[in-house]
Amino acid sequence: MTGAELDTWKEVRECLGVGAHSAAVMLCRKLLMHVAVSHGLPEKDAKDRAPNFAQCVDHLIAEGIVTKRMEPWIDRIREVGNEANHELVPVGKDSALDVAMFTQKLLELAYEMDDTMAKVGPPQ
Repeated sequence: MTGAELDTWKEVRECLGVGAHSAAVMLCRKLLMHVAVSHGLPEKDAKDRAPNFAQCVDHLIAEGIVTKRMEPWIDRIREVGNEANHELVPVGKDSALDVAMFTQKLLELAYEMDDTMAKVGPPQ
């Protein structure tokens, strides 16, 4: 993982470190959406609109980036992220850490595991 994804993930960690839980969750939600676009979801539709969260989730599932077992974690990002995005309700530390943990795993699966397997090569 490099570039914008890595910079944003570092920012998530910095937000968590200073107790900016709502900001961390909103960035995690944004990262999930970016992962979908970087894995083939069009950045804009015919009306020049970015995909919504549900479209991003559907794409990640269709591409196999997110498995059926991981869907509850995506729901957690959606639920906590919706509150952080649309309401002035503080996000608790535990909720923010849950969302960050799933996001970290998503980033590893989406960007790092294929590269790691390519470097390792076939069994000998």
